[in-house]
Formats: sequence, structure tokens, C-alpha cells
Amino acid sequence: MKWRTEISVPRLDTEINHATSVVMIGSCFTDEIGHRLQNQLFDVSVNPSGILFNPESIADTIADALDEKRFTADELFEVDGTWRTLRRHSRFSLPDRDATLELLNSSIDTTRSRLLSADLLIVTLGSAIVHRHIPSGKVAANCHKQPSQLFSVEKLRADDIVARWQSLLSTLLKLNPGLKVVFTVSPVRHIGYGLQRDRLSKSTLIVAVNELLGERVNYFPSYEIIVDDLRDYRWYAEDMVHPSSQAVDYVYDIFRSATMTPQTIATAEKWGKLTRRMAHRHTSPQAELRFRDETAAMAKELATGDNALFQRFISLTQ
Repeated sequence: MKWRTEISVPRLDTEINHATSVVMIGSCFTDEIGHRLQNQLFDVSVNPSGILFNPESIADTIADALDEKRFTADELFEVDGTWRTLRRHSRFSLPDRDATLELLNSSIDTTRSRLLSADLLIVTLGSAIVHRHIPSGKVAANCHKQPSQLFSVEKLRADDIVARWQSLLSTLLKLNPGLKVVFTVSPVRHIGYGLQRDRLSKSTLIVAVNELLGERVNYFPSYEIIVDDLRDYRWYAEDMVHPSSQAVDYVYDIFRSATMTPQTIATAEKWGKLTRRMAHRHTSPQAELRFRDETAAMAKELATGDNALFQRFISLTQ
């Protein structure tokens, strides 16, 4: 007797190996999967514009990068001694306004460069519920604890999401003819809006993404794996909102099977062991230095002459 509805995920129309350039943009679940890829030494840029949840703000961020749009000082405001913008995560906030502006505009250049040279873009949509800034009429990527009366809470319509993303994908795929895109929906529960509203939001995202699929655009069912396969609160962290580390590992294993060859997965496991080994600390500085030198030598051997891959390991573990 079967006690679970296991999700069968066919191989996606894309292959990831250690030479694949990947950009991941979206919710905090993006960070979870992205950091696992990074720790196994894949060439991955994880949320270069910070964590973003709704499809409108994610689209805005990509469009900003493609258009080389600049942030201006007049759109920054001060919160708790740091300068911020409604268009980005609090990761882009510094005590100095000019430094914040430079950081924001630098991230646009970095995101553009990665998007135009990437082999794969993975977009994780978190919620179709948005906070619209009433004075400007714009959807906020992050409200930064501004007064609630400045925002209206709305749910994006699937048709509007599709229209925005069809136009954006058309531009992006023309600028980067070798790019492939994988959409996924985050299993993180936005229960602050209410369970029914959150489920409706996730359904809207799934309906919208289904309309965007086609040549060079695929879907990976992160949400369905957690909700319909694991389907148990024991697979959530204590907050009952975020999937547990074990649940993310389970999704990650399925993702690898859908995008990587067995040989790539085996090599990735070896790199993961070396990055974890390099993180080990000794009480004796001399012993730690010797241990790190030994690990670096093992990494150089595993890189088999690929100096860029070896340098990626050194940069990650410094």
C-alpha cells in the first residue's frame, strides 16, 4: 500500500553541469536551493538584486537590468539610520545615501551582466499578493515597515502576470539567444494573509506560469512536491511557514535528478564534501592551516585542470 503521492518529475529541457552559468531570482526559497548549488560548486548567482516575492517586482528587477535603469537619490528614504528603496530588499541599505545608491546601481549592472551571459534563469515566484504604494501607484518589492496606510493590499490577476512576463521573456530571450528559463512556485506559506488567500495566491501563480511555458521555458514543481508529496507539517520548520532543511534537501534532490546527469551529481557530492571539510575549524592554527592546505590540494585534483573551477572553490571557502 502506498501512503504518499510521489511527484514524478520528468527531465527538464535543460541540463546543468559545473560549466553552466545559472541565475536564480525570487523568494527566500531561491536562497535555499541556490546555496545548495553554490556549496556543490555550481556557477550560480543567487538573488543578485535581493530577495523578491511577487512576480511584478521580479519582472521590474529584470527589466531594470535589461534597460540599465538607474536609481536616483530622490527615491531613497531613511529607516532606522539606513537608506532604502521600496523597489529592493533591505539588503541594499547603508547609513550613507550615496553609498546605498552606488550599491543599488552596481547590482543592476551585475544582474544585467549575469542575465545576458547566463545559460539558465530560475525564477521562484512566492506570492501573487502585493502591496501597492498609494502615493506612487507602484508595487513595492519590500515595504520596509512603512506605515500600512501608505499601501493597498491587492492580488495580481493571472492574465496581468502573463501579459507582463510574455513581453519580458520575449525581450530577454532575444537579448540572450542561448538562455533557458525555469519557473517554480515557492512552497513557503504566506499565512499572514490567511490560509485561503494564500492558497488562492499560489494557484494564481501556477495558472499564470502554465501560460508562459513553451520552447526554452519550463516548470519545476517545488510547491507541489512539498504540498502534495511530503504533505505533512513535520516537513516544516518550527514557524510552520518555511519548509524544513530536510524538506528542502528532498526538493533539491528531485531538482538535480531533473536537470543533471548521474556523473554531474556524483561530482557535485564530492565538491559538497570538500566545501564542508574546508569549513571545519581546529583549535590549533597550525593544524587548521595544514588541514586547509590538504583540502585545497584535494580540490585541485578534483578540478582536473579546470583553474576557474578551482578558483571558485577557493573563493567560496575563504
